[in-house]
Amino acid sequence: MDYSFDEKIDRFKTPAAKFHREYLKEIFGTDDLYPFWVADEDFKSPPEIINAFIEKCEFGNFGYEYKPETFFPIVTNWFKERYNVELNPAWVQFTPTIMTSMAMALDLFTKEGDGVIIQPPVYMEFSNTIRKTNRIAIKNNLNLIDLHYEIDFNELSQLASNPKTTAMCICNPHNPGGRVWQKHELQQIVTICKTNNILLISDEIHADIIFSSGEFTSLLSFPEIHDQLIVCYSPAKVFNIASITDSMAIIPNSDLRQKFNDLRLRYNLGRTSAFSRIAMEIGFSKSVEWVNQLNLYIESNLLFITQYLNTHIPKIKIVKQEGTYLVWLKVDELPLTGNELVKYLAKEAKMGLNNGASFGVSGRSFLRMNISCPRSVIEEAMIRLDKAIQKIT
Repeated sequence: MDYSFDEKIDRFKTPAAKFHREYLKEIFGTDDLYPFWVADEDFKSPPEIINAFIEKCEFGNFGYEYKPETFFPIVTNWFKERYNVELNPAWVQFTPTIMTSMAMALDLFTKEGDGVIIQPPVYMEFSNTIRKTNRIAIKNNLNLIDLHYEIDFNELSQLASNPKTTAMCICNPHNPGGRVWQKHELQQIVTICKTNNILLISDEIHADIIFSSGEFTSLLSFPEIHDQLIVCYSPAKVFNIASITDSMAIIPNSDLRQKFNDLRLRYNLGRTSAFSRIAMEIGFSKSVEWVNQLNLYIESNLLFITQYLNTHIPKIKIVKQEGTYLVWLKVDELPLTGNELVKYLAKEAKMGLNNGASFGVSGRSFLRMNISCPRSVIEEAMIRLDKAIQKIT
């Protein structure tokens, strides 16, 4: 079956955070733009999921539910087929969001004042969550080499050797840098964390958006780290169901898992949502081809933007992306920077882009752009961007 991702959906008519006019005015100074900032898709969810929702609505009863035994083989098959991981269903703890899981893990398994390693520029909620749990973010900044991010393993090893550093949060695939960490890179991280008794928390929410240049490896593939590993996963990104889905905290170690579950039960977290269950069941079992075509479509958007910038706007460089639907634009050759540039492009190019500084100091010369939208939207945006940049260069 061929799926179309070209349909434009007017999300301004909905209470979508990404398109909320008051948010746009506050951040960009105008709502007369197309928002490329919040990390959700501007595509409809898979039709198989939508049809299952319709059937559930027509049934008309939304009382308490549970996840039946048939649910878990569908999930484990997804992990086996997509990531080559043998997932034990007993390892899975359901929570509202990935950041909920991360905050719970830090509260449980580290102490206030402990250091937690992150790799900026990285999703801003990593540092926010570390701050809110009264831990200290320890920065192992990524190195940009030939528009490709690499890890400074010597520095990482030194940071991990500090006895006050007790955890590391990794983003794989990396948001916003677009890296899909290779197996040998992850092996080095595993070895460092194992050697220094570091709790390793892996955010793998973008695992399903992988381009032809990348090959995703879950940290679950390294059994030697299982006793000090928590993998956070959700299908929110790939199926565009962020407002209804659960997340999974996958914890192989039984002692860690029991403590995590005790805290989860204390606050009554993880109760089954019928629509979340349906979305996962149907998405994982019947929307495989939709996901494959989604990846091809997003990668074609990436190739179009790359070629357009190289040809028409060479002062803006695009970091080499291997996954996610978020591109990282290097703009240090432009005369404007930071919020001044963000607001200029909002007004002149009608593009709402993320200020790279929100991902850490090392992101100050960058902008993040969400490209999970119809090609026509991107084509129009690139033309406007070209004209806007010509005015200031």
